[in-house]
Amino acid sequence: MHDRQVRVKFWANVALVAAVVVLCFFYLGLDPVRILTAAPHFAGYIAVNFFPPSLTHAPVYISAVLHTVAFAVVSTCISAVLSFIFALLMSEAIMPWRAVRWVTRFVMTFVRNIPVIIWASLMVLVFGIGSMVGLIALILATTGFLSRSYAESIGEIAAKKLEPLRASGVRTLGIIRHGLLPEFAPAWFNWTLFAFELNIRASAVLGMVGAGGMGVMIQTQLNLRRFNEVATMVLLLIFIVLCTELAAGWIRKKQMGVKVPRVKGWVLALAVAAVFFICLNYLNLDMARFLNRLSNAPRILRLLADVNVAMLLPGVRQFFVSFAMGIVGLVFGGLLAFVLAFCAADNITPWRPLAFLIKAFVSIVRAVPSLIIILMIVAAIGLGHNAGVVGLTLSSMGYLTKAFIATIEEQHRGLITAMRATGANWGQIVLHGLLPAVVTGFLAWVAIRLETSVAESITLGVVGAGGIGTLLARAIRQFDYPTVTLLILIIFIGMACLEGAVSAIRRRIF
Repeated sequence: MHDRQVRVKFWANVALVAAVVVLCFFYLGLDPVRILTAAPHFAGYIAVNFFPPSLTHAPVYISAVLHTVAFAVVSTCISAVLSFIFALLMSEAIMPWRAVRWVTRFVMTFVRNIPVIIWASLMVLVFGIGSMVGLIALILATTGFLSRSYAESIGEIAAKKLEPLRASGVRTLGIIRHGLLPEFAPAWFNWTLFAFELNIRASAVLGMVGAGGMGVMIQTQLNLRRFNEVATMVLLLIFIVLCTELAAGWIRKKQMGVKVPRVKGWVLALAVAAVFFICLNYLNLDMARFLNRLSNAPRILRLLADVNVAMLLPGVRQFFVSFAMGIVGLVFGGLLAFVLAFCAADNITPWRPLAFLIKAFVSIVRAVPSLIIILMIVAAIGLGHNAGVVGLTLSSMGYLTKAFIATIEEQHRGLITAMRATGANWGQIVLHGLLPAVVTGFLAWVAIRLETSVAESITLGVVGAGGIGTLLARAIRQFDYPTVTLLILIIFIGMACLEGAVSAIRRRIF
């Protein structure tokens, strides 16, 4: 009886999700034929127009890629320090004053729920174009992300390790030094490395809104239809992102469960500091020009203090357009990831070469920032919601396929071996053996991805995919400050509500 109720509840939820996707599909006015034919058309367009890559300006592009890496290093290092401080201020075990905790959480929630490309656009609006504004935007977005991640890790440690120290009379600094830091170090490594991987992709596209980096070069060459030059830059970016992921994975394995001696820890800290200052010097930031423009900031901030209430309904409508694109792209990408993951997981793949090809394809898709993907899709099939949904589908597919593969490969091989011994084929093993064991994990990953998908949908709107991002980009170009303020508030409130809903869904799943 219980199993029957579970099945009914599961299929009821599936039907509800399907109904939401269908409603979003028609709300956006998507063309199903155009979406279904977009992938082969896009692949053919890339093969014909982007290859072979041009090596004429390769040294210039290599310098731009190194600039992107330096951007990511500097922003991640600064954000890691700031985020740790903010995480301590948000922790009940460390900060006794509730007002400080509440204000810090509110500020970090606001910072976190504004996508990095929107922060970059705002910085350009206030301070003008330049690499310094791009760095500040990246630091803001990364600090918002890491502060929550660090705070969650500190909360888990506090419940187990810190309360006994406080009960024995140890002061706050002693608790941080002797109780928190040794336990927090592995989580700090993991989250910081993950943020660095994200920042490599993010720093590559900041130039598209005038905030420095190689994004402006990619967009310029796309506008000039010099696709062979774009191919060179994208391939270099893929190479550096894959190298970063491999290095980060190696570092994680090396430090997993290992207590770093104090001397070795100081050597590591000095090495990181040296790399930071080398990258900071390489960036050659336009600090003087940025400081000169600070005098304009109070005037622009006063203009941003007004709110254009007349744009409230159009703004909310366009946020729902971005939300609908995020939902449709997530579900389509999730369905593709579901199929690809069962074909590529090492413990169930029907053919090893197929698994290798799928993993290589997914790694390439994940390495290219979604904003660059959408620009290439727009070049192939034009502007609009269809292009946005296709871009989000590819982005979600890359993320979820990797997550689903990891979930499947965590399952014990004994179950698969036993089912094969009884004569079960690949489909029966997947349907009756693995699927019941991994479905909860899959749903959790989809819930986690939901926030990112909607945030990417807002971001893609900046380059013509529609939604509130397009409305905001237009207001910024027209220096319509009251409308910019209203749209930022709508994005913040909408993303904060979505974050709360996702947290509730994750608690229900687990």
